[in-house]
Amino acid sequence: MRIRLFNEIAGRLGRVRIIDGLPVYLRPQEGENEANLPPLAIKTLDLWNEQVDQLAQQQPFLTPAVFIEFLPIVWTKLGKGAQRAEVQIRLHIVSATLATVSSQYKEQALYRLRLTKAVQAALVGFCGSTDAEGLMFGTFVHTQSETDHNHADICEDIESWQTLCIDASAAISDGSTKTPHNVTLNMGDIFTAVFNDSYV
Repeated sequence: MRIRLFNEIAGRLGRVRIIDGLPVYLRPQEGENEANLPPLAIKTLDLWNEQVDQLAQQQPFLTPAVFIEFLPIVWTKLGKGAQRAEVQIRLHIVSATLATVSSQYKEQALYRLRLTKAVQAALVGFCGSTDAEGLMFGTFVHTQSETDHNHADICEDIESWQTLCIDASAAISDGSTKTPHNVTLNMGDIFTAVFNDSYV
């Protein structure tokens, strides 16, 4: 489930582009050419690993960056191997600037908040239907925003989201749903009494 969520979130955030110097979420258009899209607004996209706290110990990364953190997942059994969970995700939006709002570089200082807004726009209405592995997730719900007010040149703003996930992969075999008994096609005998001959 986490692999699918990561890949699909990455796909959505890959649509955040720079237009007229500002980050904007571009909705997919039929027949568009990827080569003609504006430049990416997010330079690094990865799993969260306390990147900001470990800047001195790890390999540098390009900013702006978005790191995806999966909070602990508690699964509830649904039967026949299927399970469900409310999955909580935190997006760590990391940017670097020394600009301040009270200077002539006000727009550069506010850029990180504009990027956060574009990231939010990318996940509004975001959901995933059941795939061949029996995985699906409901519409993402925006639950919290944390603005970094204690930073030097590296800012880390956090956006939290939640979605209902269902994992029925244990009930899928060779693309077919497993059932406890053989399934046969009933030709209508039992439906005759319930409905009438016109429905047989």
